[in-house]
Amino acid sequence: MKMAVLVYEYPPKIVGGLGTYAAEITRKFVLMDHDVTVFTMNDDEGSLPTREIWRGIEIHRPLHIDISDSLP
Repeated sequence: MKMAVLVYEYPPKIVGGLGTYAAEITRKFVLMDHDVTVFTMNDDEGSLPTREIWRGIEIHRPLHIDISDSLP
């Protein structure tokens, strides 16, 4: 089964229990032969890869775009 997981924190950016849980549950799904893709946040500096495969999990971390100048 193909699965998409949208989560605020995911390794290596872990703030609390959510990131730890997301990492563990997605790994379990991969071990059960599911195709898992995670969409999560990049850090403020954009230093994390925007796309990578980690432990058999495809991870997407889009860069932050500052749009504050375009807002009223």
